[in-house]
Amino acid sequence: MGFLSRLFPFWGKAQSKGKSGYATADGPHGLNIYVQCDKCGEKIAVRLRKTSEIQRREGPDADLGPGQFFVQKTIVGSKCYQRIEATVDFDGRYNVVADTVKHGRLITLKEFNEEDEP
Repeated sequence: MGFLSRLFPFWGKAQSKGKSGYATADGPHGLNIYVQCDKCGEKIAVRLRKTSEIQRREGPDADLGPGQFFVQKTIVGSKCYQRIEATVDFDGRYNVVADTVKHGRLITLKEFNEEDEP
């Protein structure tokens, strides 16, 4: 056992409690999430910028949510123009840990890529 592993026994062993498949990386500064409208069923890919749109919880706000990062976004598709209000919480590795989506739901990349049956 190395010196550093004795000093920091849990370093690098923390398991993420995030939901897999709900967020995908888009370059070094981008992240994609996917939502589906409740009204028309349209699937929408949303690109988020890690540098400006995703906020870090720190200071007095650190205990206000389950994630280390969060985003609040209003999403409008091209079919029915229903406003979808989404609040998504991410862990330190940008995995989704919690979400609240009004007038829609968060879907995985696999669900986004599936063809709709006529």
